[in-house]
Amino acid sequence: MGDHTRCRICATPLPAPFLDLGAMPLANSFLASLDDAAAEPRYPLAVASCGRCGLVQLTYVVPAETLYRDYIYVTSTSDVVRVHADTLAGSLAARYGWSPDTLVVEVASNDGTVLRAVQRRGARVLGIEPALNIASIAEAAGVPTVPEFFDATTAAAIRERHGPAAAILGRHVFAHVDDVHDFLRGVETLLTPDGVLVIEVPYFTELIDKLEFDTIYHEHLSYVALTPITRLCADHGLSLVDAEMVGLHGGSVIMHIQRGPRAASARVERMLADEGRRGLLRPESLAAFASRVTAWKARFEDLVATTVAGGGRLIGYGAAAKANTLLNYCPDVARALGAILDRSPHKHGRYTPGTHVPVVPVDEWMAAKATHMVILAWNLRDEIVRQMKPFADAGGHFIVPIPEPEIV
Repeated sequence: MGDHTRCRICATPLPAPFLDLGAMPLANSFLASLDDAAAEPRYPLAVASCGRCGLVQLTYVVPAETLYRDYIYVTSTSDVVRVHADTLAGSLAARYGWSPDTLVVEVASNDGTVLRAVQRRGARVLGIEPALNIASIAEAAGVPTVPEFFDATTAAAIRERHGPAAAILGRHVFAHVDDVHDFLRGVETLLTPDGVLVIEVPYFTELIDKLEFDTIYHEHLSYVALTPITRLCADHGLSLVDAEMVGLHGGSVIMHIQRGPRAASARVERMLADEGRRGLLRPESLAAFASRVTAWKARFEDLVATTVAGGGRLIGYGAAAKANTLLNYCPDVARALGAILDRSPHKHGRYTPGTHVPVVPVDEWMAAKATHMVILAWNLRDEIVRQMKPFADAGGHFIVPIPEPEIV
């Protein structure tokens, strides 16, 4: 792996990055001990946009084996994600008429949160999850799981053993895939003739509009708009037939992809037209975004510095991957945090990559005696504010960094 110099869709040489965040640690590589800090690796973190197909992508690729074989993110810790999983499973089952004979495969199925919701609708399920520790959690919960990366070879083995899949789900994994062509060859191998590939991924227009630069980290190799996806699908005899927006993770798009030439829905046509009209992939638009990120950094650091100077004591909430991009980009803010609260027991007792802030259980908020709580997992802002109502009732204030730093 290493330097990534050609577009992963069309192989066009990439231009210089429009945003360079410097060398950063891996966003989910939490430290078990501060003794590990001296050997903590950092990798370049910068994004460029292909001048031919428009795909926005990192200019450096960390090997998947390094990132995912032992993983710390578990989907079921968020109430919002669990509700979304259940809603999505119900919607897809009704739309595509899933039955007990239907095989639904999920790529990067994590702990099986979505597939358990599919099971409740009566369909057969199979997860594919390369993180061995997470795959074992799914198996223990009754979700059959293959502990491998998804590619054409894995797809052929699965089809041989389990038969073809009527639906392949790829929720918040497609952006993590380096060889997207091999991924789609796997889809072609495993999917039934009339089956559907459902990809859910953060939408690039939301990243631009809401200044979600902290969603840029080494796991997210691509930042997806519909325009480059239509080209990629055409390369594999597939069609993007529908797309729908959901609020999850700061604004995501669910794409429905099927075999053969098929007419796109009115929603797809509107979104493609909007992408073209707004020109978000033009160099001048991307340069303007980078300037906005720099200006945001100054505003956020000033807000935190003023709060601390006024006697404020800060704690964070949400040791998410995006939080680690943000804190490494704003190290003065990281130094102002006494700790970071998180619901995941897999992160408790660990330290954030790069900035080394301790992660503690949520119920330790009282012991911290904080006056201000920085909501680092800002995409779950409403859920966190509800959970932490006792903090607010005790006179505490929330600091929300994205899209505009503010105290609420």
